[in-house]
Amino acid sequence: MFGHTLPHAGGLFTRLRIAQSYVEPLDYLITVACLGLSYLLHRLNTARPHVGVPPAYIVRSVTTHTRLLPVDAQHSFRYPVLSLLLPLSALEAGRLSLLCGFLFSYGSITWRVLGLRSAGYLYDDDGIEPSIRAKLVRALGDFGIKRVEERLDDAWVLTMPSYFGFEGINPLTVYFCYQKDEPGLWLSVLEVHNTFGERHLYILEVGTNEETPDIGFDHQWSFPRTFHVSPFNDRLGTYTVSLRAPSFTAPFPHVRVHLHTPTGAPKLTASLRGRSAAPLRTRTVLTALAKHPFILLSTLPRILRHAMALHYRRRLPVFRRPEPHPVRWVAAAYPVPAAKGGGVGWQRATLLERAARRVVYAHLNRRAPALGVCVELTAGDPSVPTVQFGVADAPRALRISHRSQNVYTLLVRGRADPGEFVISDEALFRDVFEEGWGGTARAALCSVLAVGGRVEELVWRVARVRWAELDMGRASSGPSRRYAPGAEC
Repeated sequence: MFGHTLPHAGGLFTRLRIAQSYVEPLDYLITVACLGLSYLLHRLNTARPHVGVPPAYIVRSVTTHTRLLPVDAQHSFRYPVLSLLLPLSALEAGRLSLLCGFLFSYGSITWRVLGLRSAGYLYDDDGIEPSIRAKLVRALGDFGIKRVEERLDDAWVLTMPSYFGFEGINPLTVYFCYQKDEPGLWLSVLEVHNTFGERHLYILEVGTNEETPDIGFDHQWSFPRTFHVSPFNDRLGTYTVSLRAPSFTAPFPHVRVHLHTPTGAPKLTASLRGRSAAPLRTRTVLTALAKHPFILLSTLPRILRHAMALHYRRRLPVFRRPEPHPVRWVAAAYPVPAAKGGGVGWQRATLLERAARRVVYAHLNRRAPALGVCVELTAGDPSVPTVQFGVADAPRALRISHRSQNVYTLLVRGRADPGEFVISDEALFRDVFEEGWGGTARAALCSVLAVGGRVEELVWRVARVRWAELDMGRASSGPSRRYAPGAEC
């Protein structure tokens, strides 16, 4: 009997020794993991801000939108929003980073849970300028604020960060700017982004063109609307912006915007109101993300959802997108707006616009030296450098100021649009772009552009017919809201 059981027992002992050889390293790994988790929890519970660093906050807000006109297309929604309220001085000094920059950091969004970088704000320069503060100082100076560098003490920015490297649409970023040796708010900058990839600034200075604020707000301004945000609104009308700045005791900023028609009727109201705020710490960030894991990814889906509802259910027509107002104001080219601000981010040039630009550049490289003149192209987009052709100090110079890259397709097609570009010398312009300029390259591209133009016009013609039918079927719609060329400008 024992002879039969001993081999079985020996095999059991062998298997136990083999299992023990695997269990011992696993015990070590579990022990190390538990110690690491204990240390992490200890850091979360005992983390303290850097000495002397201004507080920063993670703010839970609520955004509401209500469309009042047309009456039979009224629409509203309400959503929670997660934002960061940060002082630029501490942010750019790297003193707000969390978990060695993995949870939150400034300068990069790659391999970060939350992140901010300068490329996503103000001038669209592909991140050439790494400082948001430097871009803010430049923007304020470009739009008429004097001695910004010596006057600006710090600016608090209210914005939505990137999430796991995803930098979605940031509809509204607010900068609260403060002067040196002055306790109150100096000015506020509203940076508005639309779904077309464009950016616009509204600069609101305390004590300048300010109105008596409504109850619950500290400041209020009214000014013309100059940026195309929604495809279901033209660019006409006025904004009334009411603002409550954050404070150390109540870091809950509140921004409300009323849109009025040219006749003064209220058309739309939107607000962003802070409900609660917590100091920007590792624990508070993880808690907020655990409660709302997808909140920073839902902005674009929400926009698309309500756009479909407005167009297909409320039957609102779409307005063509006008180009932003240029930053580089040229004498007699564009009117100076009533409120400080303008475009700081344009759409990128399309494939056809880049092809047209190459044709125009090739022609000007030959034609300007041959005539002994200087041709200068100045874009409204501040990220596009001014380009010169020919002799720099020539006695005759042609300056072309243009809104967008569409100027090159207009030049190729031989069309002059005062709304898109202006010229300093009409006679010299005719000499530079003489009959038949550009040769076969221009002729081929012009044929392609003509086909594209006909297709675009056909699409808009079908759309206008459809909207006319929708308007006829709505008894209470009032005046027709069909697209009319030039209505946006």
